[in-house]
Amino acid sequence: MGWKGYLWICATLLSASLSWSQGNVQINLSYINPANTEYQMTVQNNNTGWSVDQVHVLYTTAGVLQATSTPPGWANSPDVPWDAIPHNLRFEPSSPANRIAPGQSRTFGFKMTTPTPMEDFYVQFRVVNNSNQTKQYAYRVKIVQTLDVPKDSPAATSCRTAGANSGGGLVLYQDFALLIPTTQLLLQTYDTRDAERDRVFYPEIPDPEHLEHFFVGNITRTISAPDARENDTWTIDAEGVQWCGGSMGWNALYWQEGAAAYRRASVQWGFSPSVRLDDGSRRVSLIIRNTTDTPITGQFYMYTLGDVYLKGAALRRWRDRYQPNVSSAINLPANGQTTLRLILPAATPAGRFFYGEFELNGSATTRVYFAHREADAPLLIGYFGAAGANRPTKVSITNPSTSVSITKTLTADANAVWRAYLQSGDDALLNDSGFYSPVWRVRVKPRGALSQTYQEVLLPGGDTLDAYLRMHLILGDVDENDCIDDADLLAVLFSFGATGDAPADLNLDGVVDDADLLLVLFNFGAGC
Repeated sequence: MGWKGYLWICATLLSASLSWSQGNVQINLSYINPANTEYQMTVQNNNTGWSVDQVHVLYTTAGVLQATSTPPGWANSPDVPWDAIPHNLRFEPSSPANRIAPGQSRTFGFKMTTPTPMEDFYVQFRVVNNSNQTKQYAYRVKIVQTLDVPKDSPAATSCRTAGANSGGGLVLYQDFALLIPTTQLLLQTYDTRDAERDRVFYPEIPDPEHLEHFFVGNITRTISAPDARENDTWTIDAEGVQWCGGSMGWNALYWQEGAAAYRRASVQWGFSPSVRLDDGSRRVSLIIRNTTDTPITGQFYMYTLGDVYLKGAALRRWRDRYQPNVSSAINLPANGQTTLRLILPAATPAGRFFYGEFELNGSATTRVYFAHREADAPLLIGYFGAAGANRPTKVSITNPSTSVSITKTLTADANAVWRAYLQSGDDALLNDSGFYSPVWRVRVKPRGALSQTYQEVLLPGGDTLDAYLRMHLILGDVDENDCIDDADLLAVLFSFGATGDAPADLNLDGVVDDADLLLVLFNFGAGC
């Protein structure tokens, strides 16, 4: 694959930082040599009392990462097993004196030994204090995307809800749900004076070391609030990143005093990835659910063309900046839901932010705001490597448990990369209960080559770290029966000298000749 052909951005930079105490380490990852797939990583320790004594760069494919430079006093151990992801580079100091002390930084270099357009890594690091206590963290670091690969979607929400009429002893109970794969979440609760009363962050790496590629489920919090009063307004903020779309909200939200519960309206919402339509526009489905056992009424507003990620107080004031282009009355029966179909015009830039606001009426008014980024990325991406440029292929996607299946006819680009997008008619995939789960079977059949089948593929994208379905082409299958035999040899001989789009033109050079015959002979018997 020729990186210079489509990756000409030198030194693109992405910074990511953790904002809680022992994990307060900033990592900058820059692409310093696209022609050699070489990176530079700077680790800045902003902690107090905690030093960095290990740094791991993680990737799912064995033998791909290779160190190019290591700071003085640090060693590199390639392919050191680390629980869920066994292929990585581990950097560690040769002595405690060489640790990255508070306020210090170190710069490392590494490269990819196998060409891949994927610019997406997990970095795991360990911090240690003077008592030799350790903490380990991992989070995702991305170079600015150079290809339209499946990506995480930033998501944020803010809920403002009234207190309860009580003589004291209240607690605020919330059950917050992450309904699709989520790689990071910060959930905070503030009282009427904007003082933080509760905070939880996922994922902190537990002991023993472990990395969840993503998590789904719910988070329950019970927050003591003896000082809450009926006219108070408490605020709940959440922000995180979700895999190719977004779906979150509350299973339940209420104040409780003894056996008495003061229920508040609670909702969930979910965006599908974009579906590309024939006229170039994109369709996005928004599902809104009432998660209480009583009807909810109110009003819903949304703006679909946001150009910046809003969270917290800025999110709550989005209507001061943008005029809603969607407005709808909310009348949801108990535990009911509704679906809105949104059409983004063809000229709409990809990756817009959706801002929403619910004005919900119940025993007391509750307002819920959200921001989600549009997920307009390929359903799947594949890479053929040598001889794969401009090669037609058929890609079959099947859920073996439900028998939902589609087949797409595609053509790889000049860099041997193919992309399958969600299109009109693919709704069976979106509606399948396993859409966001690694249950899919993908069969890739390039023209003139043996097929390859991948099991337990994650949609959209392949895998949260490595979005490519890599394939080494074995050419010679002219009759497409996955066996290179006498029939293929005869097909080349009978077509010898043919030009144009001939099935026996295995190397796609426009003529059936000796080169195609040699491909059949060299791979004779493969697949049979």
